[in-house]
Amino acid sequence: MSSGASRGNRRRRGQPDSAPPEGQGKDRWILSYADFITLLFAFFVALYSLSLKNAGDSKKLTETLNGVFDAVQLSVKPINIGEPVIGEPQTDDAVEAPPIPPAAPLVEEEPVAADVPSNVFTMLNQVIESQYQGLQASGQIAITESANWVNLELKSNLLFGSGEYELSNEAVALLMQIAVILQRYPSVVLVEGDTDDLPVSSDRLISNWHLSSLRSASVVEELVYRGMDPNTVAPIGFSSTNPKVRNTNEYSRQQNRRVVLRISKQEAVNLHDYLFN
Repeated sequence: MSSGASRGNRRRRGQPDSAPPEGQGKDRWILSYADFITLLFAFFVALYSLSLKNAGDSKKLTETLNGVFDAVQLSVKPINIGEPVIGEPQTDDAVEAPPIPPAAPLVEEEPVAADVPSNVFTMLNQVIESQYQGLQASGQIAITESANWVNLELKSNLLFGSGEYELSNEAVALLMQIAVILQRYPSVVLVEGDTDDLPVSSDRLISNWHLSSLRSASVVEELVYRGMDPNTVAPIGFSSTNPKVRNTNEYSRQQNRRVVLRISKQEAVNLHDYLFN
């Protein structure tokens, strides 16, 4: 056999037996291109999300990242190439889904009004029994209630020095706790100052009217300083005109020297309207 024939045979053996069918695999590049575009979009959105994180907008960051992850999940789903299949479904199950039951209507619950007077009495009584039981046993602190008022009585020697109207450190600590409770259950409060019948013996004071008024004002100023609404609290001095017991001896006079916080059981916006309107 000639060398030319051999070369011809070699050329024929190197050639493919048959050409690939027309159109096979020519659209496969769309899959790779679509995935690339989707991931590129996710990359830039992630960069934007990082800028939102640096700006402190965590809510936008969460929403954006969720969108990125959803997009990536959608990108791995098959992409239809060619004409879509059009026809009737084999069964009705594919098109008839059970109806979604309507959501139950939201019912807004009416806020339950707190029993302010009872809560004030309960809270004050709990603080006194747990932290000031000794003072309660000795009569330095007492709490009672009537039809219209919750009455918290504090003896003057618990709050002030003899003939003084400036609060002691112990008095400030006690009034801080009282102010916290009165802020939680706001109501109008009258702070009443009472003295015994002995005349004052101080160059700074004119009379027991002066002393009782200054003592009640000191308590009011401390309560307001600790956060109470100044429109709901006021001082009043009764001098020795409202004794608890008869001023017959030193013990009875000590019972009459007191400051009483009278907390109203009736609702009111401010003390002035409560008293005069």
